Amino acid sequence: MDKGKLAAVPLFSMLEDARLDWLAEQCPPREIPAGATVAHFGDPAQHLVILERGTLSATYDTGDGSRVRFATVTGPCVIDKASVLDGGAHTATWTASAACRVRFLPASLLRGLIDEVPTLRDHVLRHLSGQVNRDRRAHVRRAAPQPVVQIAGWVAESMREQGSRITLPGAQQGLGEEIGLSRVTVNRALRVLAEAGAIRIEPGIIVVLDPRRLTAMSGRS
Repeated sequence: MDKGKLAAVPLFSMLEDARLDWLAEQCPPREIPAGATVAHFGDPAQHLVILERGTLSATYDTGDGSRVRFATVTGPCVIDKASVLDGGAHTATWTASAACRVRFLPASLLRGLIDEVPTLRDHVLRHLSGQVNRDRRAHVRRAAPQPVVQIAGWVAESMREQGSRITLPGAQQGLGEEIGLSRVTVNRALRVLAEAGAIRIEPGIIVVLDPRRLTAMSGRS
């Protein structure tokens, strides 16, 4: 049962049964309640967090009391690979948005797996390269002066992984925290996109109706 849950995590999908059994034994699962924190900003990233079920949000609270939201992820997946492999500290605080089932894999064991399994190494390299490109596109979006362009760009980027039905990270307030806009500004920008026929707004969901129009409004060619 545990082996099957681990095999559903994309990072470990290429591992053979014997390694999955070993991995399940090395890092037993834990049930995390909603609202609990699994990794704190600034703490040493000594364990890879394996999210088998549930949702985690990455945030950073600034000195002036505002909150920056980096990402919201739903299992099965792993989080903060870059921090763990770098041997540094967590660059965000990861909190359970809903009840989660997680495992904590020591960094030394992750590095050993990467050394021993070439397909796992290739997967990690592709992921990290993709993350660098996503971060660059996010910087470009934040540089756009018009909120509608920023929101349209975020929706277009989210389509890469979620398709035409995109879950908002913590509703409109969470999306504002991720992009750096107020909830009111996010609401107005979403209404402009909806009135243009590019999207439809549902509770906690954005449905993309016209990808070409959305791309045009995001300023992309």
